Amino acid sequence: MYTFEIDNLLKAKKYLISAREYLQICNTSPQIREVKYDAFQDNFMIETDENYKVYFKVKKDNIW
Repeated sequence: MYTFEIDNLLKAKKYLISAREYLQICNTSPQIREVKYDAFQDNFMIETDENYKVYFKVKKDNIW
């Protein structure tokens, strides 16, 4: 998944994605440089090689 695809997905989902979608992003993106979780804000941050930085939340759902 490339940067523009991550951006499109997050915008379409209003920056609230499922755990399955989060794992798909992390497992299929060759451009991700950094992933962080902020426990105080309860959100994630992804930064890519194209200097794209985005903050979003992951729904707590049963992925299995």
